[in-house]
Amino acid sequence: MRDHPEPISSATGARFRAPDGGWVTIDAAGYNLEEPWSASVQVTTKRPYAGTPDGLQLRDLHITVVGNYDMVLERVIGGRWANIVEAQGGHLLISHCETAEQGLAVWRGPWHEVATWLPDPTMSGSDALRYFARLYFEDSPEGLCVRPTAPAVDRVEVLDVSKKIPGVGFLDIRKPETAHQLVPDWSGAPVPTGEVWMEDVASTPQEPSKIVLLHATPSTVTTLSGEAELNVDWKDGLEFLFNVNELSWTD
Repeated sequence: MRDHPEPISSATGARFRAPDGGWVTIDAAGYNLEEPWSASVQVTTKRPYAGTPDGLQLRDLHITVVGNYDMVLERVIGGRWANIVEAQGGHLLISHCETAEQGLAVWRGPWHEVATWLPDPTMSGSDALRYFARLYFEDSPEGLCVRPTAPAVDRVEVLDVSKKIPGVGFLDIRKPETAHQLVPDWSGAPVPTGEVWMEDVASTPQEPSKIVLLHATPSTVTTLSGEAELNVDWKDGLEFLFNVNELSWTD
């Protein structure tokens, strides 16, 4: 098993196979695009079977590079991998912790892993495995696809694909059909790949609001937020978007 995936990137470009099988591509001259990708997926049970627990009718999955959730297990849960079984060319790992508020289950392939939070940190392996029921994972160096084995019962929707751009911030990429409501009715500022808007996002009373850049291309709707703790703000993000030559999500 490899410790890390092989990045599909060059000096200016990067490409990722999204969980729906499509391809997300970024090309931006002068920027480091070698940070790992991640993706969020939601599984909806359209036709619950008898005895389906409420928590399994809507399942959220997070896809990252291999090993990411070892750090989460150690730093957030403070638990251990209690059950490890072979499955679908990879391994299913179930956490156990007596003191945490949640548990963790991970399917780990050669290059990527799929994680979901469990409501019970001491959940048995057999109960935890149901969170991956009727799903097929296809892993490759380019990305990981999630397929329902019973499409009439389950629907798999990709919520977003994400990537950190050092010196710029965090880029969350969505398809227009799932994020069209985010795009304002008025025209945005033109950039080489589409239009961009600035949004002042309200935060908690303890934290100041922040500027988020909304970027629309013919095949994506993207939000870009800076890293305040590293003194990276919206101006760096705007400069990045003006230097993006391609940002696309194609089938």
